[in-house]
Formats: sequence, C-alpha cells, structure tokens
Amino acid sequence: MKNKFEIPELSVEELSHALYEANLKLIDANKRLKDEEKQRLDFYANISHDLRAPVTAISNSIEYLLSASDLSKNETQETLVIIQKRTEYLQKLINDIFLLSSLESSDQKVHKEPVDLGFFLEDYYYMNCNDIISDNVEFDLDIPENMSVITQMDPHLMQRVLDNLINNSLKYRREQLHIVLSTRLEGDTIIIQLSDNGKGIAKKHIPYIFDRSYTADRSRTPNSDASSGFGLSIVQKIIERHNGTISCESELNKGCTFTIQIPV
Repeated sequence: MKNKFEIPELSVEELSHALYEANLKLIDANKRLKDEEKQRLDFYANISHDLRAPVTAISNSIEYLLSASDLSKNETQETLVIIQKRTEYLQKLINDIFLLSSLESSDQKVHKEPVDLGFFLEDYYYMNCNDIISDNVEFDLDIPENMSVITQMDPHLMQRVLDNLINNSLKYRREQLHIVLSTRLEGDTIIIQLSDNGKGIAKKHIPYIFDRSYTADRSRTPNSDASSGFGLSIVQKIIERHNGTISCESELNKGCTFTIQIPV
C-alpha cells in the first residue's frame, strides 16, 4: 500500500536556504581539510630539509676523517666537534617531533596533578635563574604576595613551556636582555606572562608563529641549527592540552610578551 503523500512542512524557500547553508558548511570543511593537508605536507618537507643538513655534515665529516691520513690532533678534534654538535641537533629534532606528534594525538594523555601555581613558578625560577642570569641577561619573577592557586596541570610539560619561551627570548636577544616571568589570577583564569625586551617579531609574522610548518623565524636566527624550530608549536599544543590559550604581542626592537591563559 502506498504511503499517503504529505506536503513538506518547509517551504521551497526554506529548503533552498537549508541546502545553501549545508553547501557552505561542506565548502568550509573541504577548505579546512585542504589547509590541514598543506600544513602536513609543509611539515614533512621542513623535516626533510632539517634532517638533510646535519646528516650531510656528519657524513662529510666522517668521510673527511677516513680519507685524510695526515690530520693533526686539532683538525681531528674540530671535525669530531662538528659531528657531536650535528648529532645533538638530530637528537633534539627527533625528540621534538615525537613530543609534537604525541601532543597532537587524542590518545596521548596529559598526566595532570594538583599544583600550587605560585610555588611551581617560584621553584622554576630559583632552579633556573643561575643558568639564565649573566652580565647581559636579567631574569625577574613577579608573583602576587601569598598567592595560593591550586590548578590541575602536568608540571613537566609546563616546565617545557617555560623552557621553550625563555630559550626563545635568549635566542632573539639584544645586547642587554631583561626577561620577566609573572602571573596573576583574573576570576577563574590563571594568567602567566613571559616578557622580554629582545628583537621582537614583525606583526605580519605573529599570526603564524605557532604553526609547526612556519619557518619565518629561522631566517632571522644566527645559528638556525641550535634548535628544532618547533618550540612555539610545542608550547601551543601543551597549553591547548591544558584547555588554555597562548597569544603573543610584539614589536620589532622592543620585545615580546607571551600570555598564557589557563582555567583554574
């Protein structure tokens, strides 16, 4: 028996509008997929480039040692130092790639525990200030007196966040560098800031500095093989896994301020 024909509840105009909206969503989803695919391909292209340089340097150095029979002790030592530095860079690059991949995996859990934020930052400061402070570098801590805020975080990953941000300041410093690590509580949100008076970042680059495939910063790095280039991407992923956000304000030759916001 045939079903009785029923007039649709929606008008032709409403159906057309619904189809139009659905089409826009499909177009947007398709664009996001293409953008993600491009980022993935750029990421692997950058990795290939980053791996090729140190591997070539190591290979050439070993070939030089094997082929030259009359090397002096100093020449041999200098070549071995090159091999050691490139090997250390490869180790850091591989570790950063593994960490970044783990943070992007939904199956990888972040091991959070209750942490007193004020104590955590004070402990980090006093454990690291001797390694950071020098004749040309000042490092200050600014925490409200008697601050006691307990929040759920992975202390090892949050330490990695601070390490990466401070290393970023040291890398792009000017003659006299001043770094300030500060925190405050705004409602139910923890604000952690790290500011410096270094070289700064051009405004056109700021929207992209956390992208794992973005390499503009390497063009201004005097020693580009000193780090993997994934530092800020790792920072952002760690903060996102803590349900937080990170942003940057900067001006060339005036410094940077990175602001982290994490819910209590």
